[in-house]
Amino acid sequence: MDSGVCWAEYTQCWSTGNGEEQQEHGVWPVTALGFDVGSEVLYAGDTSGQLTTYALGPEGEELEQLASVQCAHTPVRRLFAAKAGRVFVQTDDSVQVRTAGGRKCFGRTTTPNDAFTASTVSCTGKEAFVCTSAGAGSLLNLELGSVAYRASVESSVVAVDYRPDTLLLATSSGDLVLRDPRAGFSVSLAKRAAFGSGPGCHATDMVRTADTRVFACGSPGTSVADYAEPGAVVRLFDVRKMSEPVLDLEPEYSHVPVRLYADEELLWICHDSGLLTTRSLTVGSVDVAPPPAEAYAEPTLSSYAYMSAFGVSPSGSVAVVSDTDGVLHVWSDSTEPQMSTGTPSDLYVPPMEFDEEGPMIDDESVPLSSIGMGCPIDSPLLSCMDCERQDDVGRPVAYVDARVLGSLKQMGAVGYAPNPRTQRRNQQPFASPTWRQSWRNVGGPADDDDDELTRGRSKFISQQQRSRRRQDAASARASSQSGDPADRSTADLPSSGEQQQQQQATTALAPSQLRRMRIEYSRFGVEDFDFSLYNGTRWSGLEGDVSNAYANALLQLLYFSDGFRSIVVEHSRDDDCADASCLSCHLGFLFRMLSDANGASCHASLLLRVLAERPEAAALALLEDADGNPATSTPYAVLAQHLLRFVLEQAANECELTCEPPIGFAQRTRTVCPACGTAAERTAHVFAGDLEPPQGSAALASLLAGGAASVRRADTQRGSDQPADFLTLVSRALARSDTTRAWCAGCRSFQLLRTDKRITAPPAGILALNFPVLDAAWQLSLPNEFDLEVSADGDYPVRALPPGEGDGQQCRMQLAAVVSSIRDTPKGAEHLVVHVREPRSAGGGWLLLNDFLVQPAAESSVVAFGDWWRTPSIALYALAPGDEETSATQCYSAPSMSSTLILTAPTSILDTTTSHKGLTINQRRRVGKAVKPNYSIPRSRLAAAKRNMAVPLTQAEAARLLTDQSFRCALDAEFVVLEAAKMEVFGDGTRELHRPPVHTLARLSVVRANGGLLHGVPFIDDYVAATRPIEDLATQYSGIHAGDLTPGVSPHKLSTMKEVYRKLRLLVDAKAIIIGHGLKHDFRVCNIVVPAAQLRDTMVLFQSPKHIRPISLRFLYWYFERKVIQSGEHSSVEDAQATLKVYEHYVECCYSVLTVPVLTVAVLDLMNLR
Repeated sequence: MDSGVCWAEYTQCWSTGNGEEQQEHGVWPVTALGFDVGSEVLYAGDTSGQLTTYALGPEGEELEQLASVQCAHTPVRRLFAAKAGRVFVQTDDSVQVRTAGGRKCFGRTTTPNDAFTASTVSCTGKEAFVCTSAGAGSLLNLELGSVAYRASVESSVVAVDYRPDTLLLATSSGDLVLRDPRAGFSVSLAKRAAFGSGPGCHATDMVRTADTRVFACGSPGTSVADYAEPGAVVRLFDVRKMSEPVLDLEPEYSHVPVRLYADEELLWICHDSGLLTTRSLTVGSVDVAPPPAEAYAEPTLSSYAYMSAFGVSPSGSVAVVSDTDGVLHVWSDSTEPQMSTGTPSDLYVPPMEFDEEGPMIDDESVPLSSIGMGCPIDSPLLSCMDCERQDDVGRPVAYVDARVLGSLKQMGAVGYAPNPRTQRRNQQPFASPTWRQSWRNVGGPADDDDDELTRGRSKFISQQQRSRRRQDAASARASSQSGDPADRSTADLPSSGEQQQQQQATTALAPSQLRRMRIEYSRFGVEDFDFSLYNGTRWSGLEGDVSNAYANALLQLLYFSDGFRSIVVEHSRDDDCADASCLSCHLGFLFRMLSDANGASCHASLLLRVLAERPEAAALALLEDADGNPATSTPYAVLAQHLLRFVLEQAANECELTCEPPIGFAQRTRTVCPACGTAAERTAHVFAGDLEPPQGSAALASLLAGGAASVRRADTQRGSDQPADFLTLVSRALARSDTTRAWCAGCRSFQLLRTDKRITAPPAGILALNFPVLDAAWQLSLPNEFDLEVSADGDYPVRALPPGEGDGQQCRMQLAAVVSSIRDTPKGAEHLVVHVREPRSAGGGWLLLNDFLVQPAAESSVVAFGDWWRTPSIALYALAPGDEETSATQCYSAPSMSSTLILTAPTSILDTTTSHKGLTINQRRRVGKAVKPNYSIPRSRLAAAKRNMAVPLTQAEAARLLTDQSFRCALDAEFVVLEAAKMEVFGDGTRELHRPPVHTLARLSVVRANGGLLHGVPFIDDYVAATRPIEDLATQYSGIHAGDLTPGVSPHKLSTMKEVYRKLRLLVDAKAIIIGHGLKHDFRVCNIVVPAAQLRDTMVLFQSPKHIRPISLRFLYWYFERKVIQSGEHSSVEDAQATLKVYEHYVECCYSVLTVPVLTVAVLDLMNLR
């Protein structure tokens, strides 16, 4: 369309859609419009999920309907032309690719709670990027019908622009976010609040031109409807500089712009009234506003109608606007318009149905799956073979049961073993598909259900990359896809917990999402395992391959307790806590890591190591043995209750709270002797209430000193002959009376003393309830809410009532979390899972957290108990919204960030004044080894107090770290092996890795990278004191010798792991840019998550997309500097300085003629990898 051309309405018609539904429901408004790139076809999608194709007829006549198909049962939101004869369709719950005739090529679905919000198709038509409401982004390969990449993006995206080098997103809150696809979409290059940050600021659409201009329309004011109110503007941005808008395009004719479209010449602006205006893009530059073009169109809408969809043909000669009345307004600049850009001889209109004679196989638009077989009907098929052509090769050799081989005693060539009685005599079953899988699941279910969670995809990232490359190579060789793509239209995104529970409702075993999650290892280690297959949410799971990992459910429960989380996080920033084994500090470290991970998998190895080193934990039997089982055979349901009480008590003592703890309640205990009347009273804080069994406590009489008679007497007084309901059990747990035989100080003899325990006030935040372990399965349904009434006097001092049935002052308690014990098989081992309620800001739905598996859950599956495989352990009830008291964060105050004194004047609680007397000559030489820089440093500065090879930060550098987010540093770490890898060797010689080696941090070095006199000098060089026996020092790779990590013996200044972690945490909180080589592995062992925007990993920067093997730091440093490092023992300071040099060469290449891809190819050529 050219400026200056007279535009007129070509035709006007009603959207027809499906004729039967139109007669029943009326006209459905059109919500999306699109044009085909190779044919004269108009696509229209309506609110009923119907896709209809039209062709233009003569001027003034209605559009000719070609085909109509039901795509989904939700409204169609976006339509894009993928290629000639193909259209990309996005609805609320699915994305599809269909032909112009309506046939489905492939599709992907999502859950109702995570609907698709925006999508786009690349300029080549081979890829599409879709976003969901929860912030999950997927890059789809439209030719292969598969998901090429997944990434976490912003939530509530309304418009997307995807190109090979950039991904531009516009959110409903008015933000424009620029991401880098080459860095896995994780690096946010720029983020700009396009329409301000006040309430009501939002964006409705965004479009990017062929150059660097970006146009976004929205409103900086308050919105009261789906569309912006008057005052909305169109703003112009430059993609190269997103810090501020270039200029504003004021709306014309007092209309509100809501939709945008841009081609090579014009910018189209569609308003809510249906008015179309254009601006020329060929005049002016980025800094100049595009002038208005003379062409415009103003369809006539009814009084109560407004624009619902808008589209412009590829040729620019046809514009279509639809309204909420279901009318299509077609405008054109000629009487014989052409919608596509092809030549008239190449244009065609695809038929809706094929002729009765059969499809033409020469027609490329005809799918091969519609072509039938060409064999005669009276002759047999080749697949029908008679018995004479079949040869019986017998069954494969059956492998011996693992129980037999485990107890086998061999005498010569004969082996003897007791019969485990698992099979019938002289019979061998062949039901298991693979013998190794049956070995691995002895005593437990097979891993077939795990394929249901992963949708049959590989669990290893390396195999996914190889498969993707093979698929790309196959698609390049083949001109069309083979097979029916519709078979691959199952959802790649995780399905909701409600759907999965319906699939498992007919089975006798636990659902697959509740069973024990196992991590499988490839030769690349745990980093190769794709945890994203098990988690499609913004919440992070915890891996279960570490010791005492049963605590993962409890840690997640505490993380979602807002008051407790705030207290320990603030405590972890306090510089006054010098306890190296402080549980509150390590809980704060873990919770901050879970908050920063944004859905990535984490592990609590650092916290669980500290827990294992606490003598109180071992005395209370809270730890697992070497085989991963409870040390005293205590059920995990009871062990979780003991651990919760222990953690809360330690946190209350360590944080020194000035108010009531956020979990638990104040309880008054009064003991009275009926003989002499002596009474004793005390008040204490109880962290959890213990529920009684529904049938009463007579079964526990043998455990009490008072005998069975006293317990039966107390149960009779309560009227516990009938099974009590849950609210009655809660009332008894908060106000109970028992009679026990104990020593009376007044009578100076043993008497039957009456003990009354009652809650004195409603809980300050959360009420924790412990369930007893029963011989039979629990049969109850937890109430979602109940009222708790606490009174000082009366017959019922404490009552738990259904909502609204009380007559006194009450507080509303709402179910917040449930910890359950799950058994995969009736005799198998148990494990813990937790259901938590999301915060109100995140939707308030339920989540299932089973180690690293995180997915939405239905409320019915959370509150209902009755299956043999699920046992309740802990239930948390929080004050309902509106009943909260003073925030628990007011009980503890600490700075928002650790002090920089740990970097300017570093000390350690392990520092001593002992000399080096008694050390060997080699140890003394290592102590005296100093930095040998190739620059001049003032002698007074070197004479200052140093820590090993580190020169502390100056006050100016510390101030820059806190105020300037461009502070750069280079990091390297050395590790030692705590536990060797666990490997299983099979009889055929193959090996399977059950657990990789367990590493721990031994030395951390961080050097300056900001230029100046001290450029390249380390300011952190800490050796971490060992608290557990080290199995392998790995001296060749770590540079750590015997005694280097032992306090009192080491020639170095040692630090605790907590002190080193706080320094690393300070760098992350200060938004410092961290340079390193293989930072993903380093930070994983250090148990910290660093945002991708702060990382500069040279291993990733020089990674070839065609090779999985990374390039070593030693080779990169030799390639650039022609110097050899790591020739002997490794040094973290030397490696950090070498990484800094390599990164500086990378930055130089970014601003020179030699680009980074060319440099990477040159390096690979030298390594003979290409």
